[in-house]
Amino acid sequence: MVDYLNWANARLRKEYGIEDPPTDPASVADSLALYRRPNAMLLIAERAGQVIGVSALRRHDGGVAEVKRMYVIPDARSLHVGSAMLDRLIEEATAMNARTLRLDTCRFMTDAQRLYRSRGFRERPAYPESEIPPRLQQHWIFFERGIEASPGAASSG
Repeated sequence: MVDYLNWANARLRKEYGIEDPPTDPASVADSLALYRRPNAMLLIAERAGQVIGVSALRRHDGGVAEVKRMYVIPDARSLHVGSAMLDRLIEEATAMNARTLRLDTCRFMTDAQRLYRSRGFRERPAYPESEIPPRLQQHWIFFERGIEASPGAASSG
């Protein structure tokens, strides 16, 4: 996650001149508690014992889940790791009885946007659960998709 945030923050500086990013890499350790089960998860992708990707999911009130921190190292981006992680997060959100899945991505992350659209995500206005402050939202795209209930899933309200 730190690698992702450092990469993203450098791109924010380069693309938009943003010197005050929405998330500080130094806060990663503290934020990991947000991704504990049963209402969240952290997903790590490995290859030959090396971490090559990370993503997270957290459930919010009202049947909403949010994808966070999707990142694949540059050398592994041709391996469809992002697709596999996103598909797993959709399955996990379904198992958590979420009805809506949301995410945000910076405008320069065009490959990620293509992946999200391929999985049925549609653009929407900024949503209340997003950590992106209003002053930066012009540089982000917000996405949402519905989730079909899994067969036999009990409602957890």
